[in-house]
Amino acid sequence: MKKISLRAMAFAVVMVLFLPVMMPMKAEAATFADGEYSVPFTVLKDNSNEQSTTADYMVSPAKVQLVNDKATVTVTLKNSSWWQYFKVQNGGSFSDVQVVSESGDTRVVRFTVSDLTKVVNAKIHIIVTGIPGFDYDNKYDIRFNFNTSSIPAPPVEKPVTTPPPAKETKPETPKKTEEKPVQKTPEKKSEQTVVKKNENATTKENQKVIKESEKDTTEQSDMKSEEQAEVKTEADKSDEASESEQAEDEEDAVVTEESEMLEDEALEEIVAEEVKDEAEDSSNRMTFIIILIVTAVVVAGIVFAFAKKRVRK
Repeated sequence: MKKISLRAMAFAVVMVLFLPVMMPMKAEAATFADGEYSVPFTVLKDNSNEQSTTADYMVSPAKVQLVNDKATVTVTLKNSSWWQYFKVQNGGSFSDVQVVSESGDTRVVRFTVSDLTKVVNAKIHIIVTGIPGFDYDNKYDIRFNFNTSSIPAPPVEKPVTTPPPAKETKPETPKKTEEKPVQKTPEKKSEQTVVKKNENATTKENQKVIKESEKDTTEQSDMKSEEQAEVKTEADKSDEASESEQAEDEEDAVVTEESEMLEDEALEEIVAEEVKDEAEDSSNRMTFIIILIVTAVVVAGIVFAFAKKRVRK
């Protein structure tokens, strides 16, 4: 009995120790929603929460790409020629940042962060160049503190509810209805013959009615076809009349346009002739006036000459 109890105790201890390992681990809920965000940050000194001068040579905010809370951070560095190295802690070790691009004296770098809510450690080496009389060569540690207040939380997943199983409905068995036998009464031969005669007479009358109705329908169809033909001919005539009227209207419009053109040309010719006549009349008047003036001058000269001769005598 003691051996059995000891074995049971040992089995229970083993199950308690290894059951959590054997059970599947549940995935932790994400803190942030996946996506690309603009996240501001501050650069702190190694041993205090004071801002480091390194912040003056970095552009904040940074671009952060989040996938399952794993962040890929992209930062722009100023005075890239001063940065000898830039290493960021990821896990237990420090690794160099990835250089994305360089333009002028700026450099774009990228590094990964496993948890943005925690402070991220980094190591840098700065050598200041290009300033005469100023020597600066220093290696020191810095810390990044990201402001994640603007990053949204992931959407809440609604639990999947399974509908209850449908109840099985048994098909109802139809009830049998007892049919009572119908007793046929024998008909007399005389009655049967009378019924047959009546049936023959009704069938003949029905046939006559059907034939008359067929004749009426054929006559009505012929009348409708004739009426339709008349309507078509009238419509064709009206179309022809309208077409002829349109043609006449077009011819009249052309004739009126031509007459108007001729009238305009005639008016222009008359005006031109009147202008010519007026110009000729004015030129004739001018020549006549000139001739009169010349003759008057000549006559005055002759009279003046005779008057001088008389005075001398």
